Amino acid sequence: MSSSRTVLLTGFEPFAGMDHNPSWDVVAELAAVAERQGLHAQQVHGALAVRTALLPVEFSASAARLLEQITACAPDLVIAVGLAAGTEAVRLERVGLNLRDARIPDNAGHQPTEEPVVSGGQPALFSTLRLKSAHAAIGAAGIPVALSLSAGSFVCNSLLYSLLHTVPTSVPAGFVHVPDLTREDSPVSRAQAVQALDLLITESLRPEPDLQAPGGQLH
Repeated sequence: MSSSRTVLLTGFEPFAGMDHNPSWDVVAELAAVAERQGLHAQQVHGALAVRTALLPVEFSASAARLLEQITACAPDLVIAVGLAAGTEAVRLERVGLNLRDARIPDNAGHQPTEEPVVSGGQPALFSTLRLKSAHAAIGAAGIPVALSLSAGSFVCNSLLYSLLHTVPTSVPAGFVHVPDLTREDSPVSRAQAVQALDLLITESLRPEPDLQAPGGQLH
């Protein structure tokens, strides 16, 4: 057990005509469970302060809001959560690309094409969460889960790259996509998504290196 550590979780506001965004539902529910000291992560790691922030679906404003929160609470772990409608699993994103290429405008009407997230930045940055360990734990819990090589090129990817570009590597940080949990036929329930995020927190706060196991994609 260690002294209290701070976990910063973020979700997104609605976009593209939605009335709400399931990513925020998951973050808000996990925070409520944490208030009741009901997280698996709390049983494993002891006292955790869970902070949350609702981000705008806007390229620049989302990153600015996230970085404000990081400055304000100096977290020991940062996980951003977004929606990937149509996906069939909780997606643990491995890579943030230095690319903004939007098929639709963001909520501020901005629709960049072939723009870098950070001018002169590295082409790609890798999540520092213990993703393979979390993948194994989430799968063992019977929750559909996948390691993903692309967070797309919309606001989610832009936020992931900005996060990894800014925080020191000593602070584990990364991004998770959840399916549209409001679908009647959603392959993942909200409770399962909350559990998956809890397990990701649990694994990412461990000091050991990530699990070394095959987990790549053939295509």
